[in-house]
Amino acid sequence: MATNYSVYSIPVFFIMNFIPHAYAAMLFTGGSPKRFDNANPKSSATLERFRKRASAATFTRWERANAAHHNGYENLPLLVAAVVLGNMARLDAATLNWTFATFLAMRAVFIYAYINIESQKWSALRSVVFIITLLQCLWIITMAGNVLAH
Repeated sequence: MATNYSVYSIPVFFIMNFIPHAYAAMLFTGGSPKRFDNANPKSSATLERFRKRASAATFTRWERANAAHHNGYENLPLLVAAVVLGNMARLDAATLNWTFATFLAMRAVFIYAYINIESQKWSALRSVVFIITLLQCLWIITMAGNVLAH
């Protein structure tokens, strides 16, 4: 019987989604923490100063990194639900481990794609990866629901 590591995917995913935030902050400050207004970090005035000082390419890259960060935390509840329900239903540990390990790998690809893909044409790749990760969680939730319903 395989050891069940699936619960660890939750803190790994949480930390993974902090990485694009840290990268966005580095872009925002140019690597100088003194440029960051920690007293009012989300103020529109701070954002407008950054927009004026940054190149268009840097600003759009910051937007994409920030969006990747938010997307991860928006999807965290789905992952948590899938992990918890999969474990409540006592689904096979190997299945849970494989599903959530590949989920994390695909989310790493998603984050990279979100930050680095600039063209409309290639952005569909990011969407495909996103859909795959959604389906992975929904698959586990459905399997757990089937077990728990009986």
